[in-house]
Amino acid sequence: MAVAVLPGAARVRASDWDAHVDRTGFYNSHPWVRALELAHGPSPVLAAFAGGQLQGVLPTWANTATGSLFSLTGMTQGLLSAPSQDVLWLGTRRGTANTITCTRDPVLRARVLHGLLDRARQLAEAEGFSGVVWPYLSGGDAREAAACHPGAQVVLQGADATVSVPEGGMRGMEAAARSPERIKWRRERRLFLESGGSIEWTRLSADVCARIAPLLAATRDKHGSAGGVGWMERALTAQMSSGAAVHAVVALARTRAGEITAAAVFYMHGDWLYGRYWGATARAPRNAYFVLTFYEAVDWAAAHGFRTLHLSVPASSAKIARGAQVTPLALVHLPARHTKPLARHTLARHNHHIAQRWLRYSRLPLGPAWAPWASEER
Repeated sequence: MAVAVLPGAARVRASDWDAHVDRTGFYNSHPWVRALELAHGPSPVLAAFAGGQLQGVLPTWANTATGSLFSLTGMTQGLLSAPSQDVLWLGTRRGTANTITCTRDPVLRARVLHGLLDRARQLAEAEGFSGVVWPYLSGGDAREAAACHPGAQVVLQGADATVSVPEGGMRGMEAAARSPERIKWRRERRLFLESGGSIEWTRLSADVCARIAPLLAATRDKHGSAGGVGWMERALTAQMSSGAAVHAVVALARTRAGEITAAAVFYMHGDWLYGRYWGATARAPRNAYFVLTFYEAVDWAAAHGFRTLHLSVPASSAKIARGAQVTPLALVHLPARHTKPLARHTLARHNHHIAQRWLRYSRLPLGPAWAPWASEER
């Protein structure tokens, strides 16, 4: 097996790449990665080959951002103190839903993951970095990847939020919910309608991009993301060019006068519907955020055969209160050979603490996915 460093995803045939993308991996698909490259410039991609066939890919990127979602110190509660610019980042650029993109053959898969991680460390060392970090993986993916390399460590970051979509949509969710939750959900939808709100679902066309980009940009700006309308238009235009927009659907909120005052953008992949972008003006109907990103999204997903609604990070009490389940999010840290790894007991204590905090935060049983973290020794 050989691992090549390619200048970007354009050097890999889309069908070969996407053959290794599973149903949870839309944000690691070839159209999505190409859209990021078209919008922000290419970054090296690690590609593993065996028998003349592509067996796995792993994008890389250099992090110059300052936001909390990609602050290494913030993501690990101070456990990793290296500056974010001092490590090579793996996965999609600013990606908050990374997955393993490689062969499913169990024997070859372990070799591919080892080769990709080892080549990434070599690349990091050549650039003078202190190591590599692969963030925003599901807990299971992070443990699997780390188990394939003796120098890798798994750090629990936090939690992801998804909704299991019942066949009846919100009717099915309400039937399974407690009375106070059911009353709250119905009240929020009623207030949206009473304040003049209506919903329209559409596809991501050039005209729709122009209409919603200012809404999305204003919300990004409010939360500290730079770039403005130009950044948002560039991202959406790149998705049109790469083919990623083919998978997009948009929920629009209109006022009685027909003005578009809020928008939520989703992406379809397998039986998953991924919520990605949100934006609104001060004139949006009441509860527009919850109506578009939760209630209407669940109904639309159920009507179109989707079984899981993925909510954008971070997980929150508001999402949990509206029926979201939380699952572990973790990162893989592979220090350079000249960098001291984390002490095992320190790492175990951190992971146990984060798991227990989510157990208390959710006030619900977290399920078997959390068991390996909650049982780690303190």
